Amino acid sequence: MSKIEISKKQVILLCLFLSIFIIGTVLIFITPIGVKATYNQTVQTTDGVTISFNVFEPEAAGMNKKAIILGHGIMSNKEMLNGYAIEFAAAGFVAVPFDFRGHGLSTGDFRMGLLINDINAIMTYLNSRPDIDTTNLGYLGYSMGGVGIQLVNESTDFKCFIGAGTWLPTNIRKGNSTAPLNIIMLLGRYDELITPEDLKVGLSDYTGIPTEDLDVNKLYGSFPDGNASMIYLDDLSNHVLGIWDPDWIRVARNFLASSFPDVRPVDENFVTNTRLAILSLQLFGGFGFFVLIIDPLSKIILKSREEEFFKLDLNDNSAINIGGKILGASLILGLPGMLIFVPILLILFLAISGFVSALLFGQAFAILMLLWRLGKKRDVRLREIIKKPFKTSRNDILRQFLLGAILAILLTIIIYASGGLNYMGMLPSLVKLPWVPIFLVINFIIFMIYGLLFHGIFQNKFDKGFKHLVKASFGIFGFTFLYWFIYLLIFSLITRSFFYFGNFMPFAIPLLLMVGFLSTLIYQKSRNIIAGALVNTLFFTLMICTISPYQSGLSFILGFFH
Repeated sequence: MSKIEISKKQVILLCLFLSIFIIGTVLIFITPIGVKATYNQTVQTTDGVTISFNVFEPEAAGMNKKAIILGHGIMSNKEMLNGYAIEFAAAGFVAVPFDFRGHGLSTGDFRMGLLINDINAIMTYLNSRPDIDTTNLGYLGYSMGGVGIQLVNESTDFKCFIGAGTWLPTNIRKGNSTAPLNIIMLLGRYDELITPEDLKVGLSDYTGIPTEDLDVNKLYGSFPDGNASMIYLDDLSNHVLGIWDPDWIRVARNFLASSFPDVRPVDENFVTNTRLAILSLQLFGGFGFFVLIIDPLSKIILKSREEEFFKLDLNDNSAINIGGKILGASLILGLPGMLIFVPILLILFLAISGFVSALLFGQAFAILMLLWRLGKKRDVRLREIIKKPFKTSRNDILRQFLLGAILAILLTIIIYASGGLNYMGMLPSLVKLPWVPIFLVINFIIFMIYGLLFHGIFQNKFDKGFKHLVKASFGIFGFTFLYWFIYLLIFSLITRSFFYFGNFMPFAIPLLLMVGFLSTLIYQKSRNIIAGALVNTLFFTLMICTISPYQSGLSFILGFFH
């Protein structure tokens, strides 16, 4: 057995990037100073559902604290509202973002008609705290979370409503100096669901001003009179990006503070941009460490470096030629592949996860058909092509799976500690956990099929070296991105709604970039596609299962016909 050598330079760089990641992780959890965070607390609804919530609040003790509840949208979770919650806490408020039933870490089925119960459960928690003045509350509702306007309308305990990418109904109670209700609606210019004209109808009813006389970004009424209201229109955001948009967060913080002028801020500074800079530091250190650890771990775990690369000698054409065939097959055969997956989608819960897996499988089916055609020209059966990554010793296969498992866990920890806890959410609730293994198996099979063509053929059209690895990675990203872009666009045109297009694409771009680059790099170091498929499967599956409401595939599909 040859001696495994790891250079001094590699060790220094690994320590450097790991230190950067650790420093970033510490900084993001102590910024801003003076704000205390408590994660993943639970409370029960009256109908027996467990609601998970976070609490961000000033560290200093005191009584009569003002609180604000934050309700997220569909395909979202409480972590996505942490940016708002932290700014509100810095402004001196107790901020409570929570997971609606069937979302994030909360239990229960997703049912729109019962979401008010979840907000009432958070009210139960606030009422259990003697230091909180529950007669002076605010509510922020993002998208679906705007359902909280019902409680705001019914209870004069709520003095402020912040709607982000959500609707403003008519017949809202009018605020006054003794029973204030200040309202601000945050909207992106490119929102796929709501227009400024939609919001002006509700604002007109609230202010008594005709819709044609209302302007965006103009304050109507006043805070002393308890009837301040406005539509804030951001020229650069769409529906989903507003959930992290620094401008939205800044405007929301200022409006909340103006609604409760007696609340003293913990930190006068706006910390959202600082935290984004810290997140960048975390990701730089974390991904740098991960990329560098692949090579030494591969050497240690795989032992033998004499084995040949897994590759398929089915095509003698250039990378451009095979790339054109991949893209053409994906666009032509993607739909039949998705239709084949529909019966599986119907019986799966976590419908959004099933929808994403169906989209992935459409391209995987196209790849299988292309491999079958290429193999037929060389008298190679498709079954033999599929088996080839496993045509090595049992010990080598186990080592590939071990390498993939370790790398997958490392990457998931890095993503969870940075974006997962602070911006995205990556832990499915207990009610979702039985379905997670099913999606792990489905997605692993899909990523293995991708690897057969993307790495077994396409990547081998490039020379070795970092420059060519980057070219191969961007090529793979391009095939998957264009496929997603075109099919989601077609889906949006058919349903006459760009909601899913606008919500999926901002997530798809970074995820598909990671999938392309990491699988390409791991293939180069491990000489097989198994480890890379495992890495992509774990973080991808956890993300889509967490953002997916607990809802049957049948219910999801029937929703398009209502």
